[in-house]
Amino acid sequence: ELLMTSLRYARQFAHPALGKAARNRIREFYLKRKANDHKAASQIPVTPRFLEALIRLSEARARAELRRVVLLSDVEDVIEIVQAGADFTEQLPDDPIRKGKTKANALSDRLRQFMERRVRTGGGREFRDRELREVAGPGVKEEDFDKAIRRLNEQENALLIKGSGNYQYIGGM
Repeated sequence: ELLMTSLRYARQFAHPALGKAARNRIREFYLKRKANDHKAASQIPVTPRFLEALIRLSEARARAELRRVVLLSDVEDVIEIVQAGADFTEQLPDDPIRKGKTKANALSDRLRQFMERRVRTGGGREFRDRELREVAGPGVKEEDFDKAIRRLNEQENALLIKGSGNYQYIGGM
C-alpha cells in the first residue's frame, strides 16, 4: 500500500524539469551518437524519437526520487543503460537463424514414417539397406542417409542396426 501511495504521489506532484547541466549532457550525447550513426549500424538508430526517449527516461529517473529537477546524475544513469543495451545488441549473432529441418533430420522423419506405416499394415519390422535407400530417393547423399540412420538408432532409439545392411524397427507407433 505504501508503494501505491508513493506512485500516486509521484504521478500527481513530481513533474521534474531538465536542469541546465542535464540538458547539455543530453544534447552532447545525442549529437555525438548522431555523428557516429553511420559508423555503427548495429546500434539503436539515432532519431528525434531517441532524443525524446533520453529526456523521458531522465525525467522518470528524477520522478522516481520525487525530485523537481532532472540532475546530471539522472542523465548519466540513463546514458549508461542505453550504452549497455547497445553493447548487448552488438553481441547478438548476425547470422540468420536456421528455420526448418536439416536434410538428414527430414530424411529420418520420412524413413520412420515409412517403417511405421509398414509395421502397421503387417509388413514386418525387418528392413534392408537397399529398401530404405529406395525410400530415401535417388538424390539423397550418402552422408545424409548415414546421418538419418544414426539418428534413428542413437537419438530416437527407433532402429536397431543388425549388421550387413539389415535393420529392425523397434520404435513405437
